[in-house]
Amino acid sequence: MRILFVTPYVPSRIRVRPYQLIKSLSYLHEISLVSLLCDEYEREMVQDVAQYCTSVNLVPLPKWRAYANCLLALPAYMPLRVAYYRSPEFIQTIQQVIRKQAIEIVHGELIKVVPSLYAAQAQEEIPFLFDAVDCISSYVQQQWNTVRNPLKKAFAYTELKKMRRYERQSLAAFDQVVITTPTDRNLLMNLGGVESQQIQVVSNGVDTEYFMPPTAPREKDSLVFCAKLDYYPNSDAILHFCKEVLPLVWEHRPQVRLSIVGNNPPQSVRDLSADKRITVTGYVSDIRPYLGKASVALAPLRVTAGMQNKVLEALAMGTPVVATPNSCRALEVKHGVHLLIADDAKAYAKATLSLLEDDTLAQHLARAGRTLVEQHYSWMTAAQILSELYMKLGAARSERKRELNASLPMHS
Repeated sequence: MRILFVTPYVPSRIRVRPYQLIKSLSYLHEISLVSLLCDEYEREMVQDVAQYCTSVNLVPLPKWRAYANCLLALPAYMPLRVAYYRSPEFIQTIQQVIRKQAIEIVHGELIKVVPSLYAAQAQEEIPFLFDAVDCISSYVQQQWNTVRNPLKKAFAYTELKKMRRYERQSLAAFDQVVITTPTDRNLLMNLGGVESQQIQVVSNGVDTEYFMPPTAPREKDSLVFCAKLDYYPNSDAILHFCKEVLPLVWEHRPQVRLSIVGNNPPQSVRDLSADKRITVTGYVSDIRPYLGKASVALAPLRVTAGMQNKVLEALAMGTPVVATPNSCRALEVKHGVHLLIADDAKAYAKATLSLLEDDTLAQHLARAGRTLVEQHYSWMTAAQILSELYMKLGAARSERKRELNASLPMHS
């Protein structure tokens, strides 16, 4: 089948889910891609995914327009994180590609593209599948719970009210919805307005050939956190770790070093490098060298939605992981078997120190974590589930056309 992927960001090894789904689906279908280009550096990343696509169209979104979109949406019902990505050129390009490539199914990813999907859907008589990825209203709820600044808390509450309404309406608008975890599926169902069979779980996976355990020895007393740092849950996690947990680790092992790896770190994260034991790298093209040399990978998230690829990738690399319960609630992992799970600062520091000090425990978790990923987290499995959904949607459309044609009056 001919599938059009519509995304707000250029899929790449950084944007793991759309990149890996397109890569795996390309063996089964013809894939076209239409993506917004929000930052110029993304243009360099398109070569990662272009090799798996029949066509690729990037639509620049100027910052001035994105901010103007948000200003116009302030008194409206649309959440700002959705309004930011509105673009008439994006809609036009989607429609042009549908017709030029004779697209049979549109696959839109993330709620940020929903306004563009609405507009295209009104003009095209083909099925639209919406990959929500996560339950965003749940994420905003957690954000509201954790922020303390009164202005930020008021803003989060306003966005929460808007998002609950908008997310519920979005679910009912599409032929099929997919989500990464059963937990997030239940959260979406609780919003109402959608039947259970309309939402299908399509889990994340790991490219186990790309993320391989290193052969070189790891650096002693080294921690790593790999994440997209302009995403609030990630920056919040590492700031909280450095403020509340890392000082407790340094009390026992002052030589411990931390690498914070990821694009677009906010100033508050960059400022952490004032301590020479902390390195903030910014964007890197390949996170494997950092995961491969670290003694421990961190997943200290307090606010989460969906499945955390950062945990799966670290496990695939054979890097021992310390995670909060939120960071691994969607994964089939067990404390003390595949990784260590700790919540409050003292427990997290103790778990981190235990892996730094106990090589036997660290090696046991590394082997078990890698085995778990190999056995249970495959992108091809996710692609096969999506492929079955595409076929089902295509068959349903064909049946509707047959019924319509049969109902038309016959002329001699």
